Order: sequence, then structure tokens, then C-alpha cells
Amino acid sequence: MSKIFLLFFSFSMLFCADISWDHQHRYTLKKDEIAHITIATTESKGLDKSEFFFRWTLLVGDRVTLLVNAQGYPHQYILYKKRSLDRVDFQLLPNGESEFNDKTNLLLVLSDIGQSKKEIDFDIFIQDNKKRILVDFHVPEEK
Repeated sequence: MSKIFLLFFSFSMLFCADISWDHQHRYTLKKDEIAHITIATTESKGLDKSEFFFRWTLLVGDRVTLLVNAQGYPHQYILYKKRSLDRVDFQLLPNGESEFNDKTNLLLVLSDIGQSKKEIDFDIFIQDNKKRILVDFHVPEEK
């Protein structure tokens, strides 16, 4: 039985592929500081722009309350410093004919909570296999 499992596991590892991220950025935000990303699609005749905003509002232990405005729709998430609970995935464009090859999505990941708990690091990863978008990461202004 273990030989069959080992053979199956080895065979399945051949088909594992690493995700290639086309755009990456790290934001270090203080409480209620807004991060802004502009996403322009290149598919239509003119540039169709959409905005993506996010900020954190509450930190309790290892939980962060995150407010996101994605394409005009508000969302609220609670992220934890645990694997798979530290990320939120957004689909930026509809998939084309092939769901895997035409995928255009944004992954927002809670990276680090500062020692003083006044600043939190977020990583942004954007996958765009068909190069259908232009991305502009805006730096938050100092107050």
C-alpha cells in the first residue's frame, strides 16, 4: 500500500507548477492609512480603469480587520497570522476560454505585524497570464 501511495505521490508532483506573479508590491500601512491600486484593462478599445483600495482598522491579538473597496464594492475581512487565513483573493477580469491560462486575479496577503503593532505589512500579488491589465501601485501619502 505504501509503495502505491509513494508512486502516486511522486507522479502527482510532476504536474505541480509554481504560480508566476506578474506584479508584486509590499505596502507598510499604519492604522486607517489607505493603499490605492489602479488597474487598467487593455482588452477594450479604450483603457477601462478600476480602483482597488484597502486599509486596516482594528488589530486584536493576531487578527486584523481589513476594509477593501474592490471595483466599487466594499468588503470587510478578518485576517489571521495563520496559513490560508492570512490572504484574500480577488478576480480582476472574467476568465476566458481556459480558466487556468486566462486567469487574472489579485492576492492580498497579511505579511507581518510590526513589533509596536502600529504598522502592518501587506503583500500584493497579481497574476496576469495573458497580459490583459496595466497596474499602478500608489504610495500612501505621509500625513
